[in-house]
Amino acid sequence: MNAIPVTTTCYADRIAVLQQMLNSYLKQSSSGECTPEFLDLLEGQIQPIYAAIWAMHAETEHD
Repeated sequence: MNAIPVTTTCYADRIAVLQQMLNSYLKQSSSGECTPEFLDLLEGQIQPIYAAIWAMHAETEHD
């Protein structure tokens, strides 16, 4: 059985976009004017982005 090829060429662009999103969220959280509810919401948005960045990074490091 042939393995399905994994394409990682788009990862650099995707990682850059996710990093920009992550930086934007982190700037919002460091403004000092965030409510605890907003920070909880922000954490829920940041965790999947962070996980996606590291998953793609790990995959490209093994190529």
